[in-house]
Amino acid sequence: MSYESSDNDAVVLSPWEPRHALRQWPQAEAKYSRGFLRCHPEKWFPAITTHWLPLAHSLGVEIRVTEVKPLLQLPTNLDIGYGGTVDGETLGLFCDLNSKAVLLASVVPSALAAASDVVMDYLARRFLGSLAMSWTGPESSVVQFDEEVDIRAADYAGAVRLSGNANGNPFTVWVGLGKALVDRFDGLWRRQVQSSARASEGQTTSLRLEVGQLAVPPTMLGDYLRAGTVIDLEAVASDQITLRQGAKAWMAARLAIAEGNFAIETLPGPVQAPLLPEGTTRLGIEFGAINLDAGGMAELSQAGAMYVTNIPATDNVQLVINNEVVGQATLCSYQGRFAITVS
Repeated sequence: MSYESSDNDAVVLSPWEPRHALRQWPQAEAKYSRGFLRCHPEKWFPAITTHWLPLAHSLGVEIRVTEVKPLLQLPTNLDIGYGGTVDGETLGLFCDLNSKAVLLASVVPSALAAASDVVMDYLARRFLGSLAMSWTGPESSVVQFDEEVDIRAADYAGAVRLSGNANGNPFTVWVGLGKALVDRFDGLWRRQVQSSARASEGQTTSLRLEVGQLAVPPTMLGDYLRAGTVIDLEAVASDQITLRQGAKAWMAARLAIAEGNFAIETLPGPVQAPLLPEGTTRLGIEFGAINLDAGGMAELSQAGAMYVTNIPATDNVQLVINNEVVGQATLCSYQGRFAITVS
């Protein structure tokens, strides 16, 4: 940490422009980040493996699912596809040629082309049937295999990537989902996450978006808060910030822009909270604060969750001591590090 007084002309600062330094979030990514994109779809189909065990045993095939991942887009290179409907909405089942070869080699080795098509059709029908029979969600649905559906023309709002291996060989199956299904999974997961916070219903928590901190000797606070003072934060200029709850560093986050405001994405792992030298005052440099209820806090505590704030994406920052704003500054960069100019 270092600072320069206003009469020092040796410090050359570069402007920090959020719209150039930060990425812009797609609206759908932010919308589904705390629900659909964080959910574990397999939890709503706990018995699905039991529908496949008899077939696997009879064929001597070992099938293992290694990952189930919700995403917003389907790849464009999926050669094989089958269609179905869920409550009248199109659902698509897809895989690439390599995954098709792995599945066929496990089920019907050396099969002729015509037989291969029949087997893949059967596997797709069986997969849809097992989804319908193992669903444990609160709302029942009508699931149908429909070969007349135009799966290539359907408007998919999201997808689930199912990765696994058959007899040790990897394969991937994609499930394309319409908006109604994506919204259903999104709502189910968010309600499940929020249910753990009902005991604190009605309470709100203030989360502060901190870009850096300074350890200031009390006798020098006046110098640091003087208009025109330039302070090197000695922190690499990046998109990472700390979310603070009261006196505690709560989670690390990544900063972005959505709808002209700052947006945050929580990051996994422990948050860095450097200890201050004894006898110094902690001066936080913050973009502002957001207020969340208990349910919102529970959703945001998921690593990868996103939240669009109402804080305009500018270079304005606040100087904060003990949760009280004591000054204003402009965020800049200096030799690749963050710096501020006190207003």
